[in-house]
Amino acid sequence: MSCEEIRMFAVKFGQDFDLYFAGLECDNWKKEHSLQHQIFRNTSNQVLVVQPGPENTVTNVFESMADQEMIPGCGVHFTIHYYKDYTLEEGLPVAFSVLVENKTYCMYCTHESGEKTIRFREEEVPREIHEQSSDIIFIQKSVSPIHTKAFKFESSLMRGYFLAFQKEEDLSKLILKQCENEDQVDESIYMTVSQIN
Repeated sequence: MSCEEIRMFAVKFGQDFDLYFAGLECDNWKKEHSLQHQIFRNTSNQVLVVQPGPENTVTNVFESMADQEMIPGCGVHFTIHYYKDYTLEEGLPVAFSVLVENKTYCMYCTHESGEKTIRFREEEVPREIHEQSSDIIFIQKSVSPIHTKAFKFESSLMRGYFLAFQKEEDLSKLILKQCENEDQVDESIYMTVSQIN
């Protein structure tokens, strides 16, 4: 149901009919606030870096990087956009954008060659999303009450798939990984989020 379609039901109270609205919450997400200058680290303490590649592609890898190398526009300064959702109970809906060479890229999940994967496209994160799932919305969930900066992020579009890192030769890439038993310990889906000072 969209915001424009609000169902009304008549209820009888004695001799009179009164109208009331049922389900006033919309099935969409509205951006509530954003946290800028966030960096993502994997369990090996490597930083997620997004860089333009050949033929308008964008690559994302985890690299070892010193704090002084993390200059604005280098592809490590993420903004986490928090959305309000009245129906979601298991976590917080978020979207991610990153500034690379004065361009804003938004993270999204997609199907490519039969695989579910993570990509970045040049666009601003929308203020509202009018669907119940979205390729840019991830559900942020705490790993444990002790680790307050460690999270796992489940795709709202591809439920059961989480942001994860995977080693490929000398690099670790950001991927989508299926995790059937969410309670099972899988450190590859744990991301540490912290602010750059």
